[in-house]
Order: sequence, then C-alpha cells, then structure tokens
Amino acid sequence: MLLRRLSDGAEGLGMAYSPIEDLSHGDSKALLEALGRLNVSDACSLTDSPYPVVKSLLVAYLNALTTFIYDVPPEAVGKDVLDVMGFSRDDVVVVVGYIGPVVKGLKGRVRKVLVLERNPRRRGQALPDTSAPRVLPKASKVVVTGATLVNDTLDSVLELVPPDAEVALVGATASVHPEPLFRHGVSVVAGFRFSRGSLRDAVRAVRVGCGTSEVYGMGFKYAVTRRSGT
Repeated sequence: MLLRRLSDGAEGLGMAYSPIEDLSHGDSKALLEALGRLNVSDACSLTDSPYPVVKSLLVAYLNALTTFIYDVPPEAVGKDVLDVMGFSRDDVVVVVGYIGPVVKGLKGRVRKVLVLERNPRRRGQALPDTSAPRVLPKASKVVVTGATLVNDTLDSVLELVPPDAEVALVGATASVHPEPLFRHGVSVVAGFRFSRGSLRDAVRAVRVGCGTSEVYGMGFKYAVTRRSGT
C-alpha cells in the first residue's frame, strides 16, 4: 500500500499484493533504493527490477496515481467480475491465482473451473502455475489475479489464452488505468478504490495487519469492461 501526496495536498491510496513466496534476501536493499527515486519521471525505471517487492511498490504507486487520472464510471461502481463477464453453462473458466470468492461464485454456474496457483500453501486442489500451457488454451474465459502485474506473468498468460476468449484482471492490485490493459487483450478490469474519507484509516488498518474484508470495507469495488466502453 502506498499513500501518494501531490503538491496541492490531495492524496490517493494505492495497494498491491506482495508475493511472499517470491521474496528474496536482496529485496530490502532494493526497496530502499527504489523508495529514494520513486517519482513520476523515474517510476518506469523500476519495471526492470528483478525484485518482486520493488514491483509491488511500483504497482501500488501506479494504482495511487490512477486515482487522480481516471474516474471510475458510475455504472461500474459496486460491480465485480461475476456481474459483468457474462458466464454461461458452456464456459470453461481458468482462474489464474486462487481467488476464493470468484471460484466459489463460478461453481455450478459454468461447465468447468480450473485454478492455477503459484503459492503451494494456497494451492489446495488447484494446479501449479506450470500447468498453464496445457490449461489456458482450452479456456473460453480467464480470470487473472492482479498479482500477475507484480510477478511479471501477465504477458505469458495472455500469450496462452485463445484469441476468442475473454480475460478479466481482478483484485485491488489490478486497479491501474484500464486502457493499456484493454489494448493488450484484457476484456474486464475489476479493481478496488479507497473512499477519500477513509485513507488514513486504511493505512492504519494495513499497518496492524487487518485482512482483505476489513480493508475492502473502506472503499468500493468496480468492474470496467472493454466491450461496453465503460
């Protein structure tokens, strides 16, 4: 999570997943160096970093900036991927990254749900993400965690998805400006934005280790679709 303060005193909050399973001992030094040069003009240089924690910081920064340059359409507010993606009984859905509410909401609604997960501790009945080349080409719809922006796997996922399949990028980490994602094959961006009046409370909640349900109560979900232009 990152609080972004502009010169006029306005504030925006950005949040991004930190992939604990991918962290290394070198991340702390890289993070300190990244913090020292984190501004609009130099932020893009952080995309070359091999350290996931630096990428997490960068995505949180972009999410915070997005709150200033992108207004969520009113009709998209309060919706999530299950509301707007048009799932049917014939769909084979691949969920990249175990997203509990999405998996639960799809059961009994589509023909098949397959889950790919990198973190062995969260895998359960999910397949390892190394199965992606065998699974993704069979999908009619794909729901991808925003954490793929952090661990550099989104491009490889999109390359494996059939041309006629719909792709959604979801979660608080996916709250970047949707237009670049639409241009690269994403159909739905389902993100999260903090309410203006809750920014300080949200920072405190994360500091004391509150979970997703508590943090999500301080803002709103939204789902923007490429096909509708919303």
